[in-house]
Amino acid sequence: MKEKLEKIVHIQFGPYAKSQASGDIKYLLASHFDAFGTLSKFKDSYLNSNEVEADELLEEGDVILAGKGLRFFAWAYQKEKGKCIASSLFYVLKPKKELLGDYLAFYLNRDQVQHQLKLLSAGGTVPSLAKKELQQLSIEVPSLEQQQEIVSLDQLYQKQIKLYQELITHKKQIHREILNKKYQQLKETPHA
Repeated sequence: MKEKLEKIVHIQFGPYAKSQASGDIKYLLASHFDAFGTLSKFKDSYLNSNEVEADELLEEGDVILAGKGLRFFAWAYQKEKGKCIASSLFYVLKPKKELLGDYLAFYLNRDQVQHQLKLLSAGGTVPSLAKKELQQLSIEVPSLEQQQEIVSLDQLYQKQIKLYQELITHKKQIHREILNKKYQQLKETPHA
């Protein structure tokens, strides 16, 4: 069953703040996410607890959606990432009903939905999604069991991609070592 996004989540912007090199809360920026929308590059962007409102902290099940820029990716927050706040670049989507954050992020990252988001965006140099347009986006909401099944398959796929990436990195390293060794041998061999 499809429902308008505004019916199933509360939508708010992340706060604008000036981050610092240390603190007890991670302040998430687009640069902290890789090409797959995974939080993998976090560095030097923190806030202190006394600088933020409690309702700005991300909670389990919340999803952030980049609302400005060239990539409109979604990411589901998990507690094991520690205390986090999304920057003002992001919309924070807080489910109002039984909706898994991981499912919502998966759904929003689907190619068809990404295409819709690009069509909804406005702006010249830096495209942005208007909240009003985003609220009208229709989302397919299956049962919780079906959501969990989809999430499990997606997580398995993501693990597989990560393993392939690690394998490629190791193969490149081995390849370089072999070629460097061969090069050294050639340098040490007297020319006839």
